[in-house]
Amino acid sequence: MPTATANVSLSVGGIAIAGTVSRTAEGQTSHSVDLAQAKAGTLSTRTDDDTGIATLSQGHGIISTDVVDVYWAAGVRYGMVATVTVNAVALEGGAGDVLPTEDAVVNVCKQTPIVMLLDGDTINMIGVVATLRSHADFQETGAASAKALTLPAGEPWWWASDLGITNPFASTDLVLIAVSNGDATATSTVSIGVLVDSVV
Repeated sequence: MPTATANVSLSVGGIAIAGTVSRTAEGQTSHSVDLAQAKAGTLSTRTDDDTGIATLSQGHGIISTDVVDVYWAAGVRYGMVATVTVNAVALEGGAGDVLPTEDAVVNVCKQTPIVMLLDGDTINMIGVVATLRSHADFQETGAASAKALTLPAGEPWWWASDLGITNPFASTDLVLIAVSNGDATATSTVSIGVLVDSVV
């Protein structure tokens, strides 16, 4: 049976803390996806907290009905639906942080879906990391968000069973992970690994 390992090393309060967390289970699955860079622009119109228009450069490649994530210096709003008129991208809905002030610099990125069928109760260990600032939305059927993660560049998020922390995916049936890149200058690689008792 496969084993997943997390090597933890901290320097806190002037002392070093290190240890290893290992779990063994029946199966494992993983994905590593390269994400195209986001498209830079400005929030030229802000109607309300979840409605606005981003003006992007020519050739942005976003089309109407695309689901996009919108990044700015202090936040990200994910799962917004785009309606495109040339370089004006109307944005509606989504979740996360409220849209920034009008004329704020924003990066807009179309979500990339990663199909991953998992019974959340079977997860023993899971880890996610991105090379650049990114976002991952773990979804159930119907695009219902089970857990959304903002991923700072190079900072992993992980969870393991039997650490006294409730399974964040308990009682969920995951069907996909919608990921995006918040950087408008380079591609980002998102890597996801899961150790499970069984794969759906």
